[in-house]
Amino acid sequence: MFKLLVEVGIIEKINSLPTKESKNIKERLKLLENDPFPDGRDKKMIKGTRRTVYRLRSGDYRFFYIIELENKTVKVTEFLTAEQAHKKYGRL
Repeated sequence: MFKLLVEVGIIEKINSLPTKESKNIKERLKLLENDPFPDGRDKKMIKGTRRTVYRLRSGDYRFFYIIELENKTVKVTEFLTAEQAHKKYGRL
């Protein structure tokens, strides 16, 4: 089991969303504690980055995270809309 760390700014953005959407996103993020590795559908590895970065898709939003195996931690580092993610990383 992994420890999930989410930056405060990301938590604030999630909490500012409508309640149902916020709840769904939080449930999706909690799944990373059990299995943060790519599944070929909603979780993918981002290629062409300096560090190994992964993406979690949740509805119209994308979360980017890193996995630290040595201390069994998943750090969510970015929260973007799908459109923002496509502009920054291209279509994945």
